[in-house]
Amino acid sequence: MKIKKSIIILLILFLVTGCTNLKSLSYDDIIKKISENSNYVNTYRKGYRFYTPNGLRIDNAGTNYVIFSSNTVNYYLYLDFINYDKKQEIKHEVDKNSIYNKEINNEGFFGYVDIKMLKNNQYLIEIMYNYAKIEVMVDKDMINEALINSISILKSIRYNDTIIKNILESDSLDYTEEIFDLFKDVSSNSNTLEYEDDKNDEDVLIDDEIKDNDYVN
Repeated sequence: MKIKKSIIILLILFLVTGCTNLKSLSYDDIIKKISENSNYVNTYRKGYRFYTPNGLRIDNAGTNYVIFSSNTVNYYLYLDFINYDKKQEIKHEVDKNSIYNKEINNEGFFGYVDIKMLKNNQYLIEIMYNYAKIEVMVDKDMINEALINSISILKSIRYNDTIIKNILESDSLDYTEEIFDLFKDVSSNSNTLEYEDDKNDEDVLIDDEIKDNDYVN
């Protein structure tokens, strides 16, 4: 019994310490983690693969977008195949209403982090990096966790040039001529960002199904 109690106490201390360390990190400290190498992936889609952090699950996915969820928080990922193929970065204009805004420049990869406070006292986080963008809306005490999850996903993305060229040539993106905006409307009564669902389920190949390498031989 004494051994079991000791293990429980250690686990509690570990969890409390971990939460304390996470909350004590500044936004700048978290953003710096984008420069750390990330070679591990556990999720595969047609034309790209990436790491899904522990605690997140995939609720919906199209040709070039993925929607993750964790409890009451949704993460919206959009992959910009067009600019990736052209190797062209999108210019970012700083929003004066942001409470935090930072440009990212990491060994030739550019991006930005933008955090705004909304009327419903929640915070809209937008991160663009590696030709992909994540938006998520959270309460203040969840900002650090959302930043870490988003960075973990974005920096892990690996593209397949051949498949992406085929997708672009076949015009099979969800939206090919305009920037795909999953985040047009924000509900004041919910932390869920509205999105347009993928209506072309018949066009999604079996090979495009979400796969986790924990279940792949």
